[in-house]
Amino acid sequence: MIYSLRPLVVASALLACAQAAASAGGAWDSYVSRSGPDIALNRYQSGELGVLLPSYDRMYLYTAWRTVQLGADGLKSVPNPQGGLLRAIGSRNGGWVDAAEGKKVYGAWLAAVGAALKQAPAAPKADDSMANGYLNCPLGGYTFATSTLNDLARRSDATPARLNTWVATQRQVFKFCGDDVDAPRNRFDETKRVIPAPAELPATEALYWRQMQQYQLASAAFYGENYALSASLYAKIGATDKHPLRQWGEYLSLRSQARAATYVPGANADQAAWQERLDARRESPAAAAARLAAAQKKLAAIQAGADRILANPELASLHEATRAIVRSMQVRLTPTLRFAELSKLLDDPRANPYQDDHLGDWRVLANDLLQAPGADQPDARPALRASAGFIDWLQTVQQCEEYNAKRSCAVERAHAIDLWNRYAREGNKAQARVWLLAAVMLSDKLTPELEKAAQQVASGTPEYLTMRHALARHYRLNNQADKARSIGDAVLAGPALAASNSSSTRNQFLQERFAVASSPADAANYLLRTASRDLDPDTGEQAKAGEDGADKARVDIAADGARWLNSGLSVADLSALAANAKLSKPLRTQIAVAAWMRSDLLGQDEAALNAAQQIEQNAPVLAPVMQKYRKLAGTPEHRYWMLLNAVKYGLSPMYSGAAAEIKMRAPDDTLADLWCKLPAKAGASYGENIDAEHTLPMPDLGNGAARDKELAQLAGLKTATGYIGDYVMQRATAVPADPELPWLLYVTVQSTRGGCLDADAKTLSKRAFTLLHKRYKNNEWARKTPYFY
Repeated sequence: MIYSLRPLVVASALLACAQAAASAGGAWDSYVSRSGPDIALNRYQSGELGVLLPSYDRMYLYTAWRTVQLGADGLKSVPNPQGGLLRAIGSRNGGWVDAAEGKKVYGAWLAAVGAALKQAPAAPKADDSMANGYLNCPLGGYTFATSTLNDLARRSDATPARLNTWVATQRQVFKFCGDDVDAPRNRFDETKRVIPAPAELPATEALYWRQMQQYQLASAAFYGENYALSASLYAKIGATDKHPLRQWGEYLSLRSQARAATYVPGANADQAAWQERLDARRESPAAAAARLAAAQKKLAAIQAGADRILANPELASLHEATRAIVRSMQVRLTPTLRFAELSKLLDDPRANPYQDDHLGDWRVLANDLLQAPGADQPDARPALRASAGFIDWLQTVQQCEEYNAKRSCAVERAHAIDLWNRYAREGNKAQARVWLLAAVMLSDKLTPELEKAAQQVASGTPEYLTMRHALARHYRLNNQADKARSIGDAVLAGPALAASNSSSTRNQFLQERFAVASSPADAANYLLRTASRDLDPDTGEQAKAGEDGADKARVDIAADGARWLNSGLSVADLSALAANAKLSKPLRTQIAVAAWMRSDLLGQDEAALNAAQQIEQNAPVLAPVMQKYRKLAGTPEHRYWMLLNAVKYGLSPMYSGAAAEIKMRAPDDTLADLWCKLPAKAGASYGENIDAEHTLPMPDLGNGAARDKELAQLAGLKTATGYIGDYVMQRATAVPADPELPWLLYVTVQSTRGGCLDADAKTLSKRAFTLLHKRYKNNEWARKTPYFY
């Protein structure tokens, strides 16, 4: 059978991925799901919305619009079939087929061939892309071929010759869609290979075997893009009484007809089709009318073929797929008309948006018709906004996210407020609710009227968490920290957030609460975040951790917390935080290490000894290092021991973003890469993912005066490569008998190959190289250092 992913779904899924990347500035936010909810889709569809973001895909925002208009009770009284939204989304994995599934399907095909022909399958080569699951032909084609071959092999009239012929023909069919074990596969920049059609069985062959091959011949024509031929061959199968594959004939003939209706011949069909769409946007009214008339004629013929199938009860199993073909052709051949028709249907929140996948088809069209036009194209979206209330709402909410928006956020915000006021005056509660939601989503500082309205939203409503989050943001920006903390604490401890089971929603409240923390100890309560986890593509539920815990959600410090640790605290504050029992031992160790190294670099001997004791208590692997450090006398020996072991264990005075296991690094691979230039002032970034995570200003807590003085002093240091390299050269003069020196000189030279370097890195590299080869020319580390950089 001919199977394939629905092209419309694939196209929309790929576009959604692009929108998701754009909404995050090209980077991934590990803690907040910005292109859609991380709530299971059936629960989201049932009213559990979490905190909505303007960057959500239209599909999710439409669901929110409908849900808020109806309210929790109203949603229960209208059609809302489970699985509707999941079906409309299509694929949560961007439309890509998992190579593991492809490998499984292809392996089953090879096993069926081996069993039927009584041959052991040849061992695949390591670089065999097909054996590794990367197939051009649809997986369904392999599955159908596998089951058919298994059935054929069980027939009493199955001979080795007949089975060999069938397998050879099927392999030839697979060549037409790009899979071929014997020849190089097509490249995108090459002309299409010419593949000969399979040889037809002679009339002397048994009828059954000739009929089974007829299906293969039709499939070869289909995959070879000869749709007129495949349509006639499939139609002949469907019209042949008692044909073993008759049930598929008329349906696959219809599919061939549909493919032919949109097929653009040429070596690069995708580019030609794209150019055709661009040309259509610039055509004259007369040309547009002629094109539409031709498209409607094609659509009428397809509808007539579909009607014949739908009128046949014997083909009931193919009725839904047949209707899907018609819908697909409506979208492809008459997109503007279909968009208007679907928009009218969806604008009624009480109607079923999932019937015949109306919402999914609308989404595909919207991804094209509602996208920002090019510089030389008129913007048709204002007219579409006026055609349906929900489109106006979606465009209002999303416009602020669009780069180079012609309508500013202030315009959209004012529009939302105006409509909210209008519908409230008219007593239209449903419309007033959704436009209030739009207004608070787009407003940072709420007007007194918006603030009061947001406060009055009840806890059982779908929009409750979004309103609470907006209020917390509003109070933070209005310097009403007590109110912001009150809202954050209540939600984080309340039932609404617990019921949502959404890491993304919880993290947004944690982020707001962290930003208004009253002390370092208070901030520690909101420091940790649970990273977003993948959703199961079949259910929309969060994937469950395996028995080995490999898929367990990662709990870590997000960008706002990392920036706070790196540039927001004094050494004393870091040490106090490292003693906070609410944080894990690995995290406390990393914080204590930062305090230890900073205090040593700053010459704060007592603070460094205290931090060393903290590390000793929390990290057994470092206990001997810290014990010796505390026994050493004087700053020079402390400094050397600190730097030597920091290099050996990869320790840093900066929080690196992951509390990994501490272990000694392989000597050959060790670099003096412990820090780059250190931040000079509070709030300065040190490589944290602050843009992608849309972080808030960090809280200004602890001893700010001491912190600012320490940061100014640390910022004057060179990079770790430069600072440690200079220290090693000094050590070579002061303690020439130090047995670690050959290795440290090797590390110095290797560290100057790249990464964070100072202006004199080349000079340092040559000095260390020269000393290593002059003083230790027979040492193994000199032999491992043939060059300087």
